[in-house]
Amino acid sequence: MYNYKSLLLMLLAVILFGATKADAQTVRGTVVDDETGETLIGVNIMLHGTNIGTTTDINGEYSLTVPEREGTLVFRYVGFVTQRIEIDGREEINVALEPDIIYGDELIMVGYGLQQRSLVTGAISRIESRDIEQAAPLRLEQALQGRTAGVTVIQNSGQPGSAATVRIRGIGTTGNAEPLYLVDGMPVGGIDYLNPADIASIEVLKDASATAIYGARGANGVVMITTQQGSPGPIQVNYTGYIGFQNPWKETDLLNAPNYMKIMNESYANDGRRIPFPDIEDRIAAIGEGTNWQEEVFFYNAPVTDHTLRLSGGTETSNYMASMSYRQQDGIVAEGKSNFERMSFRVNSNHQRGRLDYGTRLTYTRKTTRGIDPNEEFGGIMARASNIDPVTPVFDEEGNFASSPFASQEVVNPVAFIDVINSEWNEDKFVGGVFGNFNFTDKLSLRSTLDIDLAYGSNRSFTPVYDLGGNVFNTTSSAFQEQNKWTTWQTSHVLRYQDQIEDHNFSILGGFELLDHRNEFLGGVAFDLTMESFDNAWLSVGTDEENQSNFGGLGLESLASYFSRVNYDYDNKYMLEGVLRFDGSSKFGPDDRWAVFPAFSLGWVLSREAFLRDHPYISYLKLRGGWGQNGSDNIGQFTYTPLITTHSGYGFGMTPSLVTGAYPTQIANPALRWETSEQANIGLETAFLDHRLYFNFDVYNKETKGLLLAAPIPAFIGNAPPVVNGGTVRNRGFEIESGFRQIVGDWRVSLSLTGTYNKNEVTSIENDEGRLFGAGVSTAMDHVAMAMVGKPIAFFWGYETAGIFQTMDDVQNHVNSEGEVIQPNARPGDLIFVDHNDDGQITDDDRVKIGNPYPDFTMGFNVDLDYKNWDLNMFWYGSFGNDIFTGGTRRHDLPMPNWKDDVLDRWTEENPSTTHPRVTISDPNGNYTRPSDFFVEDGSFVRLRNISLGYTLPPGITDRAGASRLRVYVAAQNLLTFTGYSGHDPEIGAFGALNVGIDRNIYPQARTVTMGINLDF
Repeated sequence: MYNYKSLLLMLLAVILFGATKADAQTVRGTVVDDETGETLIGVNIMLHGTNIGTTTDINGEYSLTVPEREGTLVFRYVGFVTQRIEIDGREEINVALEPDIIYGDELIMVGYGLQQRSLVTGAISRIESRDIEQAAPLRLEQALQGRTAGVTVIQNSGQPGSAATVRIRGIGTTGNAEPLYLVDGMPVGGIDYLNPADIASIEVLKDASATAIYGARGANGVVMITTQQGSPGPIQVNYTGYIGFQNPWKETDLLNAPNYMKIMNESYANDGRRIPFPDIEDRIAAIGEGTNWQEEVFFYNAPVTDHTLRLSGGTETSNYMASMSYRQQDGIVAEGKSNFERMSFRVNSNHQRGRLDYGTRLTYTRKTTRGIDPNEEFGGIMARASNIDPVTPVFDEEGNFASSPFASQEVVNPVAFIDVINSEWNEDKFVGGVFGNFNFTDKLSLRSTLDIDLAYGSNRSFTPVYDLGGNVFNTTSSAFQEQNKWTTWQTSHVLRYQDQIEDHNFSILGGFELLDHRNEFLGGVAFDLTMESFDNAWLSVGTDEENQSNFGGLGLESLASYFSRVNYDYDNKYMLEGVLRFDGSSKFGPDDRWAVFPAFSLGWVLSREAFLRDHPYISYLKLRGGWGQNGSDNIGQFTYTPLITTHSGYGFGMTPSLVTGAYPTQIANPALRWETSEQANIGLETAFLDHRLYFNFDVYNKETKGLLLAAPIPAFIGNAPPVVNGGTVRNRGFEIESGFRQIVGDWRVSLSLTGTYNKNEVTSIENDEGRLFGAGVSTAMDHVAMAMVGKPIAFFWGYETAGIFQTMDDVQNHVNSEGEVIQPNARPGDLIFVDHNDDGQITDDDRVKIGNPYPDFTMGFNVDLDYKNWDLNMFWYGSFGNDIFTGGTRRHDLPMPNWKDDVLDRWTEENPSTTHPRVTISDPNGNYTRPSDFFVEDGSFVRLRNISLGYTLPPGITDRAGASRLRVYVAAQNLLTFTGYSGHDPEIGAFGALNVGIDRNIYPQARTVTMGINLDF
């Protein structure tokens, strides 16, 4: 029924707006660039003297119904000479617009304004709306992956609505490393509320000379998002929608029941213990292959649908764009308990009254998310499905959920556990802003904005009474509720002056802005409910008054900024830019609250010099370079000051009774300062063969100083450690962006390639140990991640192995320089650990770097191929050189979990393997309990991220339906993945700066196939 509803919505959009065509002349045609022959998207076409008009579609085609066979069509496009063409009764008019500006002079977004691309001296990349439409991303961040050099995007999990990790030019902090997001100039706390179909373009500011204008918030890069706007002409109606199905693209190769019982018997026998499956043949005859738990928890053909309806239009002095969208996605794990729903509404308007330009940007979004743990070794659904034995069935003979006799700790029937998961997150978000720009003269203007970001979130869960075996049970039902409110106000005022004196061009910008943020939360927990169902699990139905509890809090922060920028160029050939920003943050003490962030950059357009101006092959050539500083205040709101909290469990009096008291929880550090990121960049931009071929190259060095770290303190102090400035991180690398486009007859070809190399290194950590401990896999494998001088942040820290002992002589001959046997408990078939400190034993002092979660190189390759009305797009993404720590199968802390099937190549006397150690239950050598390079795999992969095939119906067909354009398409995401990684998905996200690339049974990304339409009226 659900999918029929989605299909009906798509058909309804066609019917509702399929108005009967008037008996009038229809003119159609194609608009191209006169120099390159490329079709132009979004050209505005108006019948002179009327409000009748249209725009060209994604193929540069248009269709316009006019009341008479005579008249004048006006073709307007930014950067091209406007043309007026008489109709003269013609039904087809093809137009070639001449560029009004030379290559590189198209306008792009920079901080607090627009700038001609050729005059930009910073490192800025741009993504167009067509790239976003072709990507059809589930989240807008995914559109950045591989399409922008220097930007690494990793989807944290395949769970619907899950976040993506975005890193611009590496990671330079152990805190929050997300970039600053600006939507139509307004800073926002995340972009998950945005509908990708509403986006017109994205600019990514990467180097300090481009981001310094944002000072304290620009250290991690800046992503500037511009939403769709209206244009002069009659109402334009656009509908975009698709329906699709999602499936797992891979299962981890685990043992089936016969092989599992065989391996477990061998493990016990190797320890001289009684085997657990003496009746193995009878069991095989009864259960066959056993239970494939991955198939049991996966949801096959999980539906996904997305619909957007947009209206736009306007006059020469006012325009508007309004859109509404709906998205629903079920997850491929835990049917009914993992899904995402989003409804959004947007209205943009722009107006001009004399010297005043003003407008509004309003968005409302409602999100609902139901989810599970996406990468959890202890309680995750995928962890249970990967570790529970395949001998146990899903249901017992009486139809109840079966309980494994071998269950221990959290590894229990995952299907039964899905049944008791009940949680939901709802969020209502309103983002709105008004702006006004007053032009005092043609040279002097003032722009003022007032913005609000308001969100209400509610989180609730219900836990019933259950006993699933192991330590997974709950004896009392409970309900949890939490309400959150986030409010951010911001205002900015920018004065701009620009002038030209002969060939000298300059502009001066100065302004200030204020930001105020407030977050409130209130929640509680109730027990022993009178009504045990998720729909009725509210705090009011709890009966256990003694144990019920509540909590709440308030957070405040503010930021004040003053900034200026000076731009100068001579004859559009030599450019100079200087930036200065002065920021003050309430997160720091009074003596260190303010900081200054400067930047400067230079540029030279060589192709405008006389010696290159008429070169037959070089169309464009520019050199640029810059240096600058940014800051970061990504810490807690009250980190510099001591904190006190209350607790109700203190004993007091001669006859002690529990009373409420207060105690300090945090040691103050009033001298806390900003993290400061300093970056130098050199770039080259080129175009050849009449701009058909381009190549851009950037090289950078970025150093983050004053790293905000928790200082180590003795445990007896009993407080949380103070945060101090105590480290330095360097990121160095280069970026490549290149492309080629050509038109041959009816064929249009466009190719683009991006590549990024980045090396991350910690250059100082100012504590006694010179290192920071990161995430582990379990108590048996602690601190798998580490930060240490000379190594990257979050590198894998463990034991290096040197093969497998084949004989007892090998064990006895594995000695240190003093002749001491290093692994006296080892036996043939055990791993050989390297004694790096030569002390004759294997301890933590022998742990070294065994892997790096960050790729050496990432790339994106995009192919656009059009033939007449057909269009084909393919986008490939690759990540090379990154490692993954595989902590998914819990041999390290459980006695009888399942194994990956590579254990079939284990060491035995008959099979002296050199890749997989012998199997054993007690594991005296620590083969499966010590974090070693045995658990590290190459995580490199190449993935066909998107592929789509579309067909645009001829105008003769769409005209009869009253439409100007109808495109139908089929598309797929993650259709192909090439990797040597053995887990569910090689794309392992970040769950903190020191928790990267550790696979604890990740919720895998889905392979998605969709069918959709793009319809214009």
